[in-house]
Amino acid sequence: MTQAVFTITINGIKTATINTLTDAVKQIDWTLKGELEGQTFELPQSTTTPDAVQDGFISLTSLTAENLTAWIETHEDRMQAIKAHIQFVLDKQVSTAALSTAPLPWMPVVEPVLEPAAEPTAASL
Repeated sequence: MTQAVFTITINGIKTATINTLTDAVKQIDWTLKGELEGQTFELPQSTTTPDAVQDGFISLTSLTAENLTAWIETHEDRMQAIKAHIQFVLDKQVSTAALSTAPLPWMPVVEPVLEPAAEPTAASL
């Protein structure tokens, strides 16, 4: 089957002071969304980050969604499993969307019975 297209959206962060580094990111809340042939499925996630170190530290005011997304893509150990789960769900959605409901050939076709509209009475006029 076709491979889904995945997108990470950052929903929020939690910070802490680590040694002398203030507002160091300790948790990233994010959602991974998969899209395939008009179907979508997303899973919210949280990732706890290791303690920040001075080397390479980016201050909170300089952080971007791209910084956090790149970190998640590189360091999230569960990423392949999360993508595999989303791909599985999307594959099922795509295959189900391609199906049509058919009547059971051995069952009689029941036509809906429409009730005639009530004639207006003098009291209702």
